[in-house]
Amino acid sequence: MPPTIVLVAIAILLVIGVVYGYRALTALLVLRSLPRGEPAGSPTLVDGETVALTGELVVDQPVETGDAAVADADRSVGAYLWRARLPDNSNSDLTIAEWGWERQHWHTFASGVEYGAFGVAADGQTVRVDPSWLRETMDGERLAELTIGGVTNTQRFSVNLWNSWYTYLRNRTEHRSFRQFAGYVQRHNDGIDLDRRLLEARPLLDGTTVSVSGELRIEQGEPVLRGTDDTPLLLTDEGFDGYRRWLRQQAQRKGAVAAVVLAVAGSLWVEIYAPFAVLVAGYLAYVAYNAVDDVGAFLEFLKRFRS
Repeated sequence: MPPTIVLVAIAILLVIGVVYGYRALTALLVLRSLPRGEPAGSPTLVDGETVALTGELVVDQPVETGDAAVADADRSVGAYLWRARLPDNSNSDLTIAEWGWERQHWHTFASGVEYGAFGVAADGQTVRVDPSWLRETMDGERLAELTIGGVTNTQRFSVNLWNSWYTYLRNRTEHRSFRQFAGYVQRHNDGIDLDRRLLEARPLLDGTTVSVSGELRIEQGEPVLRGTDDTPLLLTDEGFDGYRRWLRQQAQRKGAVAAVVLAVAGSLWVEIYAPFAVLVAGYLAYVAYNAVDDVGAFLEFLKRFRS
């Protein structure tokens, strides 16, 4: 039996391995739900059937907070995926405008999807898309119900709507101060500086080519795509082929990490410590690399501050 400290290390590695293995498995399950190849021809709109289509986004009613989420939008915003983030304490006196979002370490504390009324036009047919299943399944929050400040639980290890496998939106990413959303979110107290909080958004604009898959329902004569427990709603602006490639890469990476970590845990159980030493050395090298990058960013900030 290995020493107690080694057993603790094994337990930690097992947890990490299971988490990464689970993420790899769920990526493969979503991959199986994607259609094979890009949709061709006009889709058959049968109530209760799984339908996949690629076409232009048609916005009937823009999302209310679209102008706040997308800077200088020249088209209507039909929906956007978002996550709310706060900086670590090391940069406690800096706002986004003073140093920029890319120069700080951010931690996600909320995620969700905001949407108006939109659909996808393909081969002369427009099918409305209802993203509510995404919000319900991933426990996504509404911006109107979000409170900034107070006791905040960061989502460092949990899976939220932003990093779930159900969407793959990469065409455009916005980085906005929560000052832009002052009329939509609540503050815990008046001392909360909204310029210290960041909202990242991946918007879907009118006319964007998107691919979507889900269960078709006919509601009052109108075709609507939505998600169910058996048929998830899958949405991308990179085409189904790009979506599949991404999911395969993620499954391979998560699976490889799980395999390595579990193998190291097994080696510790039989009291072979060299693989664990290599793993720790690699992690320390990664930390050192990021520390050097942080120092460079801080020196750049000082240079800008003096000027």
